[in-house]
This record gives sequence, C-alpha cells and structure tokens, in this order.
Amino acid sequence: MRSVFPAYFRPSSGDYSTLWRDGLFSLDANVLLNLYRYSPEARQELENALDGVKSQLFITHQAAKEFLKNRITVTASQAEEYTKATRSIADLKSTIANKKKHPFLDDGELPPFLKIMDEVNSQLEAQKEKLLKRLTEDEILDLVETHFDGRTGPPFTAEELTAIAADGEKRYEQEIPPGYKDGKKDQSGDPYRVFGDLIMWKQLIAESKRLEKPLIFITDDQKEDWWQEQSGRTIGPRPELREEFLNEAGQDFWMYTVDRFIAESAKARNTVVSEQVIAEIIEVREETKTQRDARRGSRFRSISREDLIDRIQGSEKWAYENGVPFLGLVSYVKNYLGNAGYDYDSSFDLIKQLETEGVLEIYDHQGPGHEHSVAAIRLCKRDPGASRPFENLRSALHESPQQGDG
Repeated sequence: MRSVFPAYFRPSSGDYSTLWRDGLFSLDANVLLNLYRYSPEARQELENALDGVKSQLFITHQAAKEFLKNRITVTASQAEEYTKATRSIADLKSTIANKKKHPFLDDGELPPFLKIMDEVNSQLEAQKEKLLKRLTEDEILDLVETHFDGRTGPPFTAEELTAIAADGEKRYEQEIPPGYKDGKKDQSGDPYRVFGDLIMWKQLIAESKRLEKPLIFITDDQKEDWWQEQSGRTIGPRPELREEFLNEAGQDFWMYTVDRFIAESAKARNTVVSEQVIAEIIEVREETKTQRDARRGSRFRSISREDLIDRIQGSEKWAYENGVPFLGLVSYVKNYLGNAGYDYDSSFDLIKQLETEGVLEIYDHQGPGHEHSVAAIRLCKRDPGASRPFENLRSALHESPQQGDG
C-alpha cells in the first residue's frame, strides 16, 4: 500500500536519513523574521542548526522578498514593546510615590525602590536603542545574507504569476493546499499577495525538480492548509502536498516547525538544546499567531496557560460529579473552549505544548460498547498520592454521548 500511496505514510528511518543527507533545506519568511523576536540564546541555537545544513540551504524568491519587506516592521514592533514596558514602569513609580493613595511605601523604602526602577528603565532604553540600530546596522540581515548568498531562487515571470493566480483561484475554492487560508487576505496593492504561499510552494517544487533533490521545508506557519492535524495533534505535512510534490518534482517532501528542526538538528550533531530555548521558540510562535489573528479582526482569542489549566481542572471536577468518565479532546476544544470565545488552533497548540511539558495527557479512551477509541484529555497527577477524578469512576459507567464524539 505504501508504494501506491506514499504520501499518506510517514517517512521511514531510512527516508529521514536520505532527506537529511541529500535534501535541500528551505526556510519560510516567518522563520527568519522570528530571529528578531528571539533571545540571543534561541537565535544562536537556530543559527547552529542552519550551520549544520549550510551547504544544503535554499530560500525561494518569494520567502526572501517577504523577509526583506517585513523585517523593518518587525524590528520597529519589537522596539515598541520596550516603549510599553518603560511606560508601565513610569506608571508604577507614579502610583507608588503618591502618598495620597494606597499602595505607597514608607520614606525609607521609597528611594531604593525608585532607584531600582530607574536602573531597569535605563537598561530597557539601552536595549531599545540597540534594537533600533538594526534599522541601519543589522547583524541578523548579515547572518541571512551570509547563509543564503548564492542560494536564493529566481522570481517567476509575469506570465507565470498570472497563471499561478488563475490556478490559485480554482485551488482556493476547492480548499486545495497550500494557501487557501489566505484567500481573504488584504491585497494591500499587491494582486498576488493572497497567493504568496502558493507562489512559494511552486518555487519549492521547481528548485527540487531542477536539482533532483528531496526537500525539507521549515516554517512556523501552522495553518491547516500546510499541516495535517487529528484530535489536536499535528501529524505532519498535508498528504496532498507530499503527493503533489512527488508528482511534480519526482522527489520526497517533509516539513518541520522551528523547534522540531532545532531538536532534530541537535540530535544529528549529538548536542543538547535547553528546554527553555525550545519553550521560548514555541511561545514566540504563539505570540505572533495571536497578534496576527488580532490584526485580522478575529472574534476568537487565544487562551492563556493558566486559564486553560484552570478550565480543564474545573471540567474534570464537573465530569466526576456527573458520572462522565472522560473529556473528548476535539469536542472540548471546539465546543467548550470555542463557545467560550477561544481560538481552536491556539488552544490545540497550547494543549500540545502542555502535553510535551508533562502538565496534561492526551490519551485514547475506549468505553464499553464502543468500536473505536476517542482522543481524550486530562491533567497529569500532581503528586504520587494524588488521583485523577476519572480514575475514581467505576468501570460500569458508560460514556456520555455528548462527550464521546471526540
């Protein structure tokens, strides 16, 4: 069956070895733009991973154009965060120093507090100035230029772009990946803006076909028109993408998010990446998604870590008290959290992150009389003596139909 439908099977260990040994590694623009958002430690880890495949790197003309177009905007937005922080400190100083209102400090405690606040402000201003220097003296741009010198693909001709746009209209109507999630994106004077992902996709195929090499694509775009997901878990790239790549280029195709790419690269180099760096990279991805959703005017918002844990804890208590032996993952996110106004994608992403950290567990639940198991969710035990509410339910209890649809 694998030989007939190879795109629907994960690569074997031998396939992965071939991809890493012989394949091209291509980056999405968002990967490079996030370099401006990372701490020096996280930035260094990504640079180390890129160095490990430096001779295999390639960037499409579309991704390079988007990076160059947006890097200054990203830098300016990061500088604005420092401005917000200094304003908050100024407000806090004003509140604490006002003796007519509570809270306030005694005369002996106030000067040391104000001194610390002034020192923090000075550090923030220095960091802001350092960041703004990147508008003219940009070490990240230099890094990108060094790694992709001679490794940037050519643009499509006007005729080719016109043909891709016409094809894109049909693909988006049928929700053929990638790019259809951008179908309503504001064109902002660029008639091909909504087809940016599709243009990049066609350029990836063209380069792989030209060099007769498989390709690994690294992106922090986690929309459904790139990734296959089931029960809140990312399985891999959409099978349609792998199938099209194989048919058009005659080569294999795989994808990684930045955190997975760094982790796999470290494994190949026999090095270890700190959990803090991986957590930071995931957090940056979530923050940029939240900001992007806000700009698009989404009526849904991202749930916070604390709120999600509290809600699951409360739901487990309710389930126990009402004789419901499990919380179906998909129904919990789409029905319960969705009805509360929380974005599906960010909720699933946070749940996966908490699962990785061992805070909660995604498991298969199969109740009496059910032919198939259902993905379910529960918090992990806090201490060896604790027990989950679900574990106290008698096995004779049957699943609630509302919760059993997963």
